[in-house]
Amino acid sequence: MLKLSGFWRNRTEEIAAVDLGSNSFHMIIARVEDGQINVIDRLKEPVRLGYGLSDDGTLDDLSKRRALDCLERFHQRIKHLPAACVRAVGTRTLRQAKNVYSFLDQAERALGFDIQIISGAEEARLVYQGVAFGLEDDHQTRLVIDIGGGSTELIIGEDFTPKSLESLGMGCVSVTKRFFSDGTISKKHIKAAEIYCLQKLEPFSHHFRRQAWQRAIGCSGSIKAVSSVLGAQTGHPLITSEALDDLLSQCRQAGHTDELKLEGLSKTRQPVFIGGLVILRCVMQALKLESLEASPWALREGVLFDLLGHDSMSDMREQSVLTLSRRFHADQDHAEHSNRVAQKLLRQVLSSRELSEDWSRYLHWACQLQEIGLDINHDKFQVHSGYIVANSHLAGFGFDEQNRLATLVRNQRKKPDWSTIEVLPQEELDDFILILHIFRLACVLTRSRDQKQDIGWSVHLNDDTLHFSAPPAWWDSQPLASADLKSEVRAMKKSRYQLVLNSPEDDG
Repeated sequence: MLKLSGFWRNRTEEIAAVDLGSNSFHMIIARVEDGQINVIDRLKEPVRLGYGLSDDGTLDDLSKRRALDCLERFHQRIKHLPAACVRAVGTRTLRQAKNVYSFLDQAERALGFDIQIISGAEEARLVYQGVAFGLEDDHQTRLVIDIGGGSTELIIGEDFTPKSLESLGMGCVSVTKRFFSDGTISKKHIKAAEIYCLQKLEPFSHHFRRQAWQRAIGCSGSIKAVSSVLGAQTGHPLITSEALDDLLSQCRQAGHTDELKLEGLSKTRQPVFIGGLVILRCVMQALKLESLEASPWALREGVLFDLLGHDSMSDMREQSVLTLSRRFHADQDHAEHSNRVAQKLLRQVLSSRELSEDWSRYLHWACQLQEIGLDINHDKFQVHSGYIVANSHLAGFGFDEQNRLATLVRNQRKKPDWSTIEVLPQEELDDFILILHIFRLACVLTRSRDQKQDIGWSVHLNDDTLHFSAPPAWWDSQPLASADLKSEVRAMKKSRYQLVLNSPEDDG
């Protein structure tokens, strides 16, 4: 049974989860009442966003229009809900699209709610959570396979906790588009698709095979479609290797996706059925699976339960950051010292500039992770720290959120890499650069790990000028910080904010 957080346990409210997949867009709506969850509505549309992703990584106008029209229809169903009761996530196609930010602005206006692009690892975690909450607490180790439109997730977990997870860049839309683009199903095309999928699986298959599981479960459209066809043809929906071989033979005999008149196969699934079937067959071959059961639960249910199971998403993000900092042996006392200084700087800036409260959390997380790169090498440790943040699985973080945090950590000292900063969403760039100034100043002021440096200084933002002031005694007693601050002025001279030091030298 789902254990609701205190925030939800005594509430009666509707909540909704929206999944912007590469093949279909899904929405699930549930009512929370007396600690119980009742699904009251489901909407699904085959948007096929992945088909609109060109080789150069841009989404075409037709696929964007289909997506926006769908989101406008979703909006009509959930427009009465408060923002805290809706979570919308985008997956692989949106992760890959180069022109995603301009589209995302339009998509959020159409839906009426924020959309979070999630990483592959986060997608896998949410998939597992969705499947796990639909099962009894049997304490068995489970293998969960999710074949989506643009990616395939492999997860091993126990109860509600994923232990190993991977997201592979192959899905029913992408494989169908790559190997069956004209609809022709031939032995040659199938062989080429199988080699491609097995190559994707090869680096991970041994790792997954050597872990023992008692139950193998598949979810999402492709696997449910295969199970549906097998149930209609044989009376038993269990997926076996022999059954997949037979289905693939039927597809070869049909010769074209338009001719796939399989009992139990919907018309909306028909165009991408072959891609999902090939992937599933390869996964079962690579992992040496004899059988697989299909689950009706998947990513959207995982998103829904994630919304319910925590007082706020920041709780999970906080735990993810703390776990990463401990894994790389960060100095917790220094991290807290840096955060106290950063928050003090932020409060002073807020007296003249309004900023979202989210930035306070980013400063806190950046301070906790600033030194994790020291576990690799002291030289350019900020680069190592940024790399670790960018490439680790941080549960609860969206793709953009993790990139924002990694960019902040990566540019904590020395000359910033403006090429990584200027590709951030333009609407947040002013605020990000100001927060970067605050974070860098906090790093300078705590570098010596002497808490006496916290006394006497202040900052003030006047238009685009950030003034740092301190009494003469502070400058006299802190020669290292003084030198570092002067270096900071030079390092940040390309910033859209000018850092000015109000020191005795300047007065003289």
